[in-house]
Amino acid sequence: MKRIMQLINEAIEEIERYGSCESAYQLLKYISSAGEKLIKEEEVKYDFTLDQLVLLSMSKKIKKYKLFVSSFFVYDYLSKKYKVQDPLFIFRWGKLYFIYSPRIVGRVSLLVEKGFLQIERRGEIKLTNLGEEESENLFLMLNQRDRDEIEKIKEKVQQLTLTELKIYTKKYLFSS
Repeated sequence: MKRIMQLINEAIEEIERYGSCESAYQLLKYISSAGEKLIKEEEVKYDFTLDQLVLLSMSKKIKKYKLFVSSFFVYDYLSKKYKVQDPLFIFRWGKLYFIYSPRIVGRVSLLVEKGFLQIERRGEIKLTNLGEEESENLFLMLNQRDRDEIEKIKEKVQQLTLTELKIYTKKYLFSS
């Protein structure tokens, strides 16, 4: 029951702090679908929050759709070793944002308000000096192997076009 209460509190926080009813809805939907399993779980102490996931997934400058993709792959990698707050990704193959998370959108907005990120024209998000410093500090918390893997993920995402990313992601999802 503790895990359910934790997620309900996260849903409330999504509305009050991040202004995202869509995120709260996704969390409540998740609680409803996984309720039996969640009842038995204890509260989770996260090693990485969603704010930290966004900062770890950022390149110096990245298009918004690539941030979603990068966050997905970094989350997938880190969640195998650490307790990472769940972004609750949604897959919508026919869209520009084919990997989407309203929770990530809320975090980006708050990180912009706090001065860690800057939104530029053409849908690009840029790390500010403060954001770069915080991102670097988060990287230093990881071992060298994890840092290398996350850098590889970010480089791969930056290199690929939208179409290539969709193909790469589908292959990854359906071969795992």
